[in-house]
Amino acid sequence: MDDGAEFLDRRRFKTSLTREEAATDRAALLDEAILSARESGRPVLWYVYKVVETTKRGRQMIRAPILDLAMRQVVWSDPDVERIVTASFTPLRMVCDEALCERFKLRPLQFLEPAVLFIAPDGQVIHRVDNIRTIRAPWFRDVLRDVLDKLRGPLPASATRQQALDRGDYGRVLNMLPEAGHQTATDLYVRATMLRRLRKGAEALTAVEAARAAWQQAADEKKKSLSEREARRFDRMLRSGRFPELADLRGKLAAEEGLVLARMGRFHEAMTPLQTAADVPGPRSGEAAYLLARIRAQTGDEAGASRRFQKLAQDEPDTVWGRRARANVLVGIDDGRPIGAAFSGVARLQWLPAAGYARLPSDTAWPGASRPVRDTIDSSVRFLLEQQRDDGGWNDARYAYCPDKRITPNVWVAVSSLACNALLRHRDRVTAELRDEIDDALRRGERYILDPMHLNRGKNEDVYADAYRLLFLAARHAAAEAESDRRRLRLHMRGIIKDAELRQKTDGFWAHEYGNAFCTAAMVQGLMAAREAGVQVTEAVLRGAREALTAARFEDGSFSYGGIARGAPRDDGLKNASTRMPLCETALLSLGASDGERVGHAFRTFRRFYDRIEGVRRTDFHSDGQIAGFMFFHTLFHTSLAISSLPADERGPAHRHLLDRIITYPEMDGTFMDSHEVGRSYGSAMALLVIAKALDTTP
Repeated sequence: MDDGAEFLDRRRFKTSLTREEAATDRAALLDEAILSARESGRPVLWYVYKVVETTKRGRQMIRAPILDLAMRQVVWSDPDVERIVTASFTPLRMVCDEALCERFKLRPLQFLEPAVLFIAPDGQVIHRVDNIRTIRAPWFRDVLRDVLDKLRGPLPASATRQQALDRGDYGRVLNMLPEAGHQTATDLYVRATMLRRLRKGAEALTAVEAARAAWQQAADEKKKSLSEREARRFDRMLRSGRFPELADLRGKLAAEEGLVLARMGRFHEAMTPLQTAADVPGPRSGEAAYLLARIRAQTGDEAGASRRFQKLAQDEPDTVWGRRARANVLVGIDDGRPIGAAFSGVARLQWLPAAGYARLPSDTAWPGASRPVRDTIDSSVRFLLEQQRDDGGWNDARYAYCPDKRITPNVWVAVSSLACNALLRHRDRVTAELRDEIDDALRRGERYILDPMHLNRGKNEDVYADAYRLLFLAARHAAAEAESDRRRLRLHMRGIIKDAELRQKTDGFWAHEYGNAFCTAAMVQGLMAAREAGVQVTEAVLRGAREALTAARFEDGSFSYGGIARGAPRDDGLKNASTRMPLCETALLSLGASDGERVGHAFRTFRRFYDRIEGVRRTDFHSDGQIAGFMFFHTLFHTSLAISSLPADERGPAHRHLLDRIITYPEMDGTFMDSHEVGRSYGSAMALLVIAKALDTTP
């Protein structure tokens, strides 16, 4: 069932219902679904892909269509999910409007789309999952099973295999298979698929091998019934479809082996069986072709992945795999990135860490107690290594909206600089096996960020490309052992500073979309890091920055969001400025225009409003006045750099506060993200840098 509303990915963000959409009686539609559930005994599954109500007017998530498309591409089109939903639920896709928000007490910012509400036939909510930011079909399949178990209890002993499959009870199906020694090749294949669904990878691979041996035995038996000439042509006869039960099973076994290996993160090993399955026409050949492209996308070969997606979309346009492939090559109306999930990092192939699975989770955050810091570091470092593209950059960000795609190259260079810095800062904290990978990633990443062809100089966001490159190169300089390397790095920093000087406005500000204090202060942090490395910074440039930042400061210590401070401070000025006050005030301190009392006030304000800053972490807009989700990790990172300006006895507690908070933020795959538009590489790199600064100060 569907309410017919459609939130498209437009240049001008659609955050409210049209007149026609608003005229739909969604309460009546939900009641109709509940009535249907009462008659069928199947609970309502209400998929909320957008919230439009009075308190935020839909502006808590202005880019919700991208996450909605990822849900449709990865979750709702998954064959297992589709089977369970169709057989066991009454599905409804519908906006959550004001009346429904009031009815179920669902309000942003506690409740964010995409979300799923499960409603019993009596109209009571059984369970809800919201704030979905890590999109995994196998994980959601488990959620469906858990909801059904909660509502109905376990399946009765008399349940059939079909009923068990309709409930996602794969352990029950496994127990229904014939005993060992009596299993056919098909039985063993089914066993492998059930073990894979239960995340028992090694056992599933063993079952595939046993099935393959049984298949060979069946093929040998078939050959015995053929003439000598037919036996010699047996393989060709299989390919031509003469013995479909054997031909199909060979392809299905290869596809299953490749999928299990991919779920285990053994991507290189998965390629050979998947290629075999893709080359053998059969029920799973399209799936195998899609997985081959997905592995390339996930491991950095973007060009190769795009070619494979394009071919599959052309060859099989009417299959689920062809439609999925098309989404991964179809560029959005913003022209920033393909709209599909393959390159974004929100939908990865491998299983979650074992501890990431929990019964009846309420969102996609890491469940239960915080992970050990070392595990958190390991997950995000591995993710960044995986996410590096074949050109050396990290470009999963879709931030291309102010004004358009012309800024995206600068965003990618900025994010890539952060990723390089994060890998560098944690190189000595990870296992020895990862250090060579990090060294290679840093070499490739450095080439990427220093290549002028990857920048769109003079367009928005190049201030962050400059600031973050300077911070990385300064850290690289500090870690370099050879003087020749240090000279080379200083030369690169000098060139960046020269270009940045040309971009400074006459009033002393730098701009990302417009001249403002926070990006100017970020630039100052980069300049000061370069100066500490021995690179000269023109005094006139620093004087201009000092004058601009001073002019942006109100009497109460808050800083204007854009340009100079005009008039009296706003009533909510301190709250709105709490994200940028430590950054801006300590930049002024480094420029000789602040003091300890002002810096202390900035940090006290930051801590005072931390819950408000944290409250918008998963949004993609200014969801609390000037506090925005896409500024969350920006705030934590720059504040962590600013802590060095506090008195010595205050630095450790300040870093510890950030560390204690940040280790509660990972998604269930162990990585980080605030606004999905800026991306998972950005969020993970920022989190790693905050953690590194804290560990450097308070090991």
